[in-house]
Amino acid sequence: MLASIDPLLIPIIAITCAVGIPAVALAAHLVLRPIVRDVTKAISAGKAQVNEDVERRLARLEDAYEHLDQNVMRLLEAEDFRRQLEKSEEEGYGNRS
Repeated sequence: MLASIDPLLIPIIAITCAVGIPAVALAAHLVLRPIVRDVTKAISAGKAQVNEDVERRLARLEDAYEHLDQNVMRLLEAEDFRRQLEKSEEEGYGNRS
């Protein structure tokens, strides 16, 4: 089997491995580096966009909470006022009899 291998084949393979593999690795690095950089920027920009959306939604929820809180306070005041009126009417009717 070894006798049938061309003696020039071994140095050609050695040179190809010694020069070719690093050249392919360098080319892959030069090609993939900008792609990886763009992908990481896109991911981080997407996270920033998500953060802005979350902040905006949180602000709307806080506004809605404040609005509901104000409405509840008005309702409580109105209920208290109604009870005071009913109490004064009952007392007023009781005094007239």
